[in-house]
Amino acid sequence: MKKFIYISGVVIINIFVFGALFKIQHWPGSGILITLSLELFCFGFLPLAFIQSYIGNGRKHKSLYIAGFICAFITFIGAMFKIQHWSGAAYFLIVGIPLPFLYFLPVYIYNHNKSKEKSMLNFLGVMFMMVYVALFTSILSLNISKDILEAFNTGEKDIAQTNDILSIKNQQIYKTLETSCTEKEMEKMEQLKAKTYVINNQINDIKAVLVKAVEGSKTSAIELCKKISTNAIWGKDESSKTTVIMRGDDGTTGSAVALKKQLGTYCEYLKSFTCNNSDYAKRIEELLNTADFKDTCNGENRTVLWEDDFFPNGAYLVTILCNLNCIETNVKIAEGEALESLAENFEGGQK
Repeated sequence: MKKFIYISGVVIINIFVFGALFKIQHWPGSGILITLSLELFCFGFLPLAFIQSYIGNGRKHKSLYIAGFICAFITFIGAMFKIQHWSGAAYFLIVGIPLPFLYFLPVYIYNHNKSKEKSMLNFLGVMFMMVYVALFTSILSLNISKDILEAFNTGEKDIAQTNDILSIKNQQIYKTLETSCTEKEMEKMEQLKAKTYVINNQINDIKAVLVKAVEGSKTSAIELCKKISTNAIWGKDESSKTTVIMRGDDGTTGSAVALKKQLGTYCEYLKSFTCNNSDYAKRIEELLNTADFKDTCNGENRTVLWEDDFFPNGAYLVTILCNLNCIETNVKIAEGEALESLAENFEGGQK
């Protein structure tokens, strides 16, 4: 049994270290590795190790077993909640971070000094401290400055206001054109309005899915008409769930790929309104460009996918929301370009 405990402890630590490395490098699968290692540690290794040690040493170190198990369980469960951005993490960590130093360490030192059979106690102590240090080192490395998050909030709010203004402007153009267009032209405008609604609705649906995945389905961060209030989002720096949603489990699928395809189709549709007006077509293509590009920095010549540029693996939730808002802005501006081109065509036809 002891040999199994030793081996399982080493395996669990390695799983966690690899999970932390994946998390820091923003590689997919980090959440699975970290959650698996912490669950195995809390519900597998800890009970077996303490039971085996208790059986081998009788009741001489009962206080140590109780202190160790309580501290380890609270600390590592809290860490798992924090890394996965589950609700209640703050309460676990408020208790769990100082507890090992205030409770476990004094009891461990007292029992260690009294014990003549120190091998198992040493192993438990080393295991606990190694995982503890590795765990909170990784948590510190995952922190993002509060000032940066606030800056994203301000930027997101400004972009949202810009989008509202652009929507109002485009609606005014629609109303102006409706007063002088023919039935056929009216049908064309209604199609444009419908297709624009579809692409904007798709963007808002993605934002809602992202926020609900992080905050829960009953979050107050989603307001009327699917508007997002980033001030009400707690997990702004969440990256694991957002990566899976935007890029898929394999990093090559997900909402980003679907949005890329939809934007490409919408771009070609808008260009059909320009009637060979190269200026309008060029601006629309620049606004809705989803082409991959070559990165020649540092002498390299690698292809960068559009989705890698806008939604890289490991991007924070707040970053993805801002980028989606920027895409929405480009869609509205491109819609305005198509409407202006349409207005010129209507005037030309009337003359």
